[in-house]
Amino acid sequence: MSFIFGLLGGLLGIILAVVILIFIVYISVQRFVGGVNLRDLFRVAKNVKDIQRQEYSREKEVNGMTKIYEPRIIEDFGDFNKELLYNVVEKGLTSIFNSIENKSMKYIKENKDLKLLEPEMEEFINDIKNREVDISYDAIKFHKHAIKKYERMDGMATVTVSSTVEYYYKNSEAKNDYSDIKKQTRYTTKFVYIYDDQKLDPSKISFAINCPNCGAPLKSVGAGECAYCGTYVEPVNLKSWKMLSYKEDYD
Repeated sequence: MSFIFGLLGGLLGIILAVVILIFIVYISVQRFVGGVNLRDLFRVAKNVKDIQRQEYSREKEVNGMTKIYEPRIIEDFGDFNKELLYNVVEKGLTSIFNSIENKSMKYIKENKDLKLLEPEMEEFINDIKNREVDISYDAIKFHKHAIKKYERMDGMATVTVSSTVEYYYKNSEAKNDYSDIKKQTRYTTKFVYIYDDQKLDPSKISFAINCPNCGAPLKSVGAGECAYCGTYVEPVNLKSWKMLSYKEDYD
């Protein structure tokens, strides 16, 4: 019993020492900067936090040059319609957000435009599952879109789109909890279109289509059978714009 009282006494002594040390530091800082200046420092710190919250909730601008790139794309693909592509962006990002929030590949697999993202998204979702991280996107609303970049060579074309979006965001790992206000941010999405697979340069392909049975990457984008396990793989129609990547590019 005396051991327990001694332990409690020791803990109380440590706590008292810490309180005294904090008080001494506070008095020293107050003497150094002055009482008024110390209050100013607290006021500045609060203002910085307010500014961060304002920036967090300020509608962002898209980053693109649609007027330059759109005519080039239409020249190469006569049926190209930027509004339809923007619609694919919105549906694709919404499917991604829903899959992350529900920690499920369901929404990704239901969207054929996200076929090329399946391996990356499955890895990410498994990671947040294992770490027990909860992420939510509520009241999603898109604002503006712009074509940021266009490239065409070796049988493959890519279009990069910049989009602004808002939502209530919550992340159980986040250091700053701004879940009470809407986050205004920007995303960049990249789309690929294979118009001639005979001209494809394998060294320049930045994606892989995996076998649904064994997970091995297929040796050809048009392969109908896995070379490793022999499973039939339904060919992916890459003569339409498929989302190749996405990233949030505004912090």
